[in-house]
Amino acid sequence: MSSVDEARAAILERLAILSTETVPLSAALARVLRAPVVADRDQPPFNRAAMDGFSVRSADLTAPNTRLQVCGEGRAGVWPDRALRAGEAMRIMTGAPVPEGADAV
Repeated sequence: MSSVDEARAAILERLAILSTETVPLSAALARVLRAPVVADRDQPPFNRAAMDGFSVRSADLTAPNTRLQVCGEGRAGVWPDRALRAGEAMRIMTGAPVPEGADAV
């Protein structure tokens, strides 16, 4: 009986290392990446909500039972009409731009 490490070593010594090639994205279907793909810019190029909830200023939430005034709503594809101020929260949908002043959802 082989140990896990011995079995892994036996498998790896029998594998052939494939060469690399560069192909257009349209020809990449069913292929395997040999190296990480790193984007050269964020897409979309703005902070957006990863979930539904409320955008807030985390500094406003340091005390228990804090109440914030809901001052609006953010939806995907619609820019907030103003910045979030102290003591406020804005309802936000997944994918919506996070309003200026907010640092948490």
